[in-house]
Amino acid sequence: MAKADMLSRLINTLTKAEKRYFRLYTALQQGNKDYVNLFDMMERISFRSTAELKQAFQQQYAGCNYEVCSKYLYKVLLDCLLHLRMQRHSTATLTAGILKCDILFERSLHEDALKQLHKVQTVASASEKQLLRLWAQQQEMQLLQQMNFPGITEEDLSQKQSDIQDTILTMQQIRKQTSLYETLRHRLLYVGNARTVHQQDAADALNADMPPTVPGSATSLKVHLLFKAHYHLITSDYPAALQVFHKLHQLLETHPALFEDTPADHLLIIEGILDSLRAGKHYDELSSFIDKVKRLNGDSVYFSLMQQRLLFIYETGAYIDNGNFPLALTLLEQYAPAIKRNILMMDISKQAEIYLYMTLIYLGNEDINNAHNSLEQVLQSNLYSTLPIYRTCRLVHLLIQYELGNYEYIRYETRAFRRNLQPDTKRSYLLERTVIKFLGGGEIPTVTAYRTSLWKKINASFEKIKADKYERQQLKLFDFSAWIEAKLKRKSLGAILQEKVRAS
Repeated sequence: MAKADMLSRLINTLTKAEKRYFRLYTALQQGNKDYVNLFDMMERISFRSTAELKQAFQQQYAGCNYEVCSKYLYKVLLDCLLHLRMQRHSTATLTAGILKCDILFERSLHEDALKQLHKVQTVASASEKQLLRLWAQQQEMQLLQQMNFPGITEEDLSQKQSDIQDTILTMQQIRKQTSLYETLRHRLLYVGNARTVHQQDAADALNADMPPTVPGSATSLKVHLLFKAHYHLITSDYPAALQVFHKLHQLLETHPALFEDTPADHLLIIEGILDSLRAGKHYDELSSFIDKVKRLNGDSVYFSLMQQRLLFIYETGAYIDNGNFPLALTLLEQYAPAIKRNILMMDISKQAEIYLYMTLIYLGNEDINNAHNSLEQVLQSNLYSTLPIYRTCRLVHLLIQYELGNYEYIRYETRAFRRNLQPDTKRSYLLERTVIKFLGGGEIPTVTAYRTSLWKKINASFEKIKADKYERQQLKLFDFSAWIEAKLKRKSLGAILQEKVRAS
């Protein structure tokens, strides 16, 4: 990302409190304030490009160097945000405390330096910030050695060395847990749920390697539960995943400091609960939890954006599942402006997910052009092609082409789609094979008896899919069988989905 774009992103993500602090901070500075003028301009006006911003700035403030001002503004903004973080986050405060010890020691204030290090160790130990605790312990040993160990017996020295080793061992065990969790989550993001025996075995192997939690460590328990929750997600055991996510939510409420440095974990827990509730079709509980999500207060633009994303995905997802596409469209119109404006702040998997849900809502409302345009945002870029959701996007793209009557195009695309499946057994990816076989048949004859007979055959395949633990999880995102049934019975997709809800 270009430096100018980074500056624009930084300014656009500032909260009101951060902007206020920036103005107080710069008011104390002496000398030229051209960089503040640049800040005011970027905050007040939305520019289409960096070139347009540069031209406007140089016209209004003749003689000012835009490049110098923009670089200095970026530096000052980061300094302000760092100062704010040191006041609000314990990790930053502890880090500053250790650095203060160096200053005290350099000025021969040894006693105060040791007191500061002991205070940092106590707080770091209580909040389980093991890396900072280890840093403070090592700093203490270095200071004592330079002072020739005043008043320290060999037993005392041995105890301090033992404490350092205990800290390192705890860090090693938590690091091993974290490494396994990172690997599992990477697979979930870029491979998806286990859809073959081989993928299931790979997840089971990671689960078998997971060490037990460190006794008395809430941090170790947190990582262990995150691993277990994602293991259940990747193996499509949603009831078990929901139980673990609820335990994580309880841990979040009793140990909020654990998530201070990892707000993304907080969001993961919330999404895990929402995803598991939707997968289990617990819509009343899902609605209740969505209300809790609405009451969350984040202290950053990113947290607010992710909150909006969760509400959009799971509120509209519930309406999609139940065939209420008009209400889903109302929510889309409500959430879309803010989400689209900041969508580049999301990672690529979340971007693709947003576009896919927009597509499904338009498809359910029979707005095929907007459905096509939304999905093109994903399909026209190689950025998303490695994601598991990309396969679903391609499959939905074929449904849209079918709605448009592009049957020859579908036959061409389905051949390429089959080549890319590459299953490790002939029975894998039955859902995709069933859908593309129907689509490849082209236009459906008008004869009712033929349509009824064809639906019986296709429905039999979907019954197998629903009975297969490796296949049925693919229906969680979108009920492809309902779309085919709607085509064959000449009903709307919403009507078919509503019939299924009433029959369940």
